[in-house]
Amino acid sequence: MENQIMKAVTIALMIACALSQAARAEDAVPSTLVIGYENEGKVDASPKACLAHVKEMTEWDKAASERGAKEVCAARKHHVDAYADLLKTYKVFVDGFSQDRRISLREAVDSLKTMIKACMAHKSGITTGGHNIFIDIIENEIDAGCLRLADNLLKDENARLEKALKHGGFVP
Repeated sequence: MENQIMKAVTIALMIACALSQAARAEDAVPSTLVIGYENEGKVDASPKACLAHVKEMTEWDKAASERGAKEVCAARKHHVDAYADLLKTYKVFVDGFSQDRRISLREAVDSLKTMIKACMAHKSGITTGGHNIFIDIIENEIDAGCLRLADNLLKDENARLEKALKHGGFVP
């Protein structure tokens, strides 16, 4: 009888641990931020790719194509740099805020992704979209601007957390 009770208690503990692990996995925040917008992490800011894009979109002479490629590359580089900066800041954010089990970090990260996509949709909705190479330039500048907005938000949150940890307060 005592052996059966021990087995039942052991099984109950194993089930409780498994359910607890499943709940934690569900609430786990990814170590890398994946926002889910078109061409995320796939922007090619190389001079070769930019020139190829300009040539595909226009019938300009060599000099104009090269000038256009520089403009396209500048916008693409803004996008690539903003994305890389956000990913770095996100890692600091997750590392800092994941220490406190009282907060809903998963919900905060999901809201951040929603905010970024909503920003992109908002800014796209208030632009004429341009033509030829400016389609690419405008899209990349919009994406870069929204990624910078999110990066600045997380930097602010990280600074507030650091201040709270030093002074023993909460993060408003």
